[in-house]
Amino acid sequence: MKVLFIFEDGIFSTFFVYDLQDNGTLWRICPEIKLHNITLGELYVKNSITDFLKYFSVAFSQNVTKYFILTKKEGLAAVKEAGLGADGLLTITVEKDFTALKNGQKFLLGPQKLSLAEIDAYSSYQIDDDQSFDVFTRQEDLIRFMKWKTVTPSLSAITQNLGTVKEHTKSNLGLRDMLKLGTGYLAKGNARMKKITVPAAGTYSVTGNFPYQLDKVNWDKNSIQLHPDLRSD
Repeated sequence: MKVLFIFEDGIFSTFFVYDLQDNGTLWRICPEIKLHNITLGELYVKNSITDFLKYFSVAFSQNVTKYFILTKKEGLAAVKEAGLGADGLLTITVEKDFTALKNGQKFLLGPQKLSLAEIDAYSSYQIDDDQSFDVFTRQEDLIRFMKWKTVTPSLSAITQNLGTVKEHTKSNLGLRDMLKLGTGYLAKGNARMKKITVPAAGTYSVTGNFPYQLDKVNWDKNSIQLHPDLRSD
């Protein structure tokens, strides 16, 4: 089963495909990828989720029919509800120094206590100062709070928390799908999923100075490829 997890933030929404049929692979897909003259993020904003899934499936030659949407606003609300300490802050381990485009804040390597506004900047889509897509890892920190409510610590938690999850998300996953998704995660225990970033490091160029924009992608060097008929070049 493949599930498209969308971290919704307008045209900068990011796309995560959980492929439970491929040893637990996770694709992390950039919203700036162009299908001819429209970005993936723009395509998502302009279409219904049903139509977008069809376009997405054709674009990446995959059959993806299941989706789970978490808006950034609702994600922050979930963090506020489930993760903030008494001081109103959340402790997050920053994996590298980087500058947040949204507020210009410099985040430093190591544990930091962040307010909701700082978490918003921390998790907002961008290409980092070093031209990497490490924002995907930061977004997964936020998404993980919702994962805890659905697939951990046991399958029984799925049925107990399904109503709470639906308050914060949009999805066509039924209880049986949730159970299948949970079984896939639980079978891996604490092992990390294999992650594939699209486009992969070393296969793309950017324009200008920071803040960067995605420019050209060498799709032949990516393990997950855009359909040849949809490539801009």
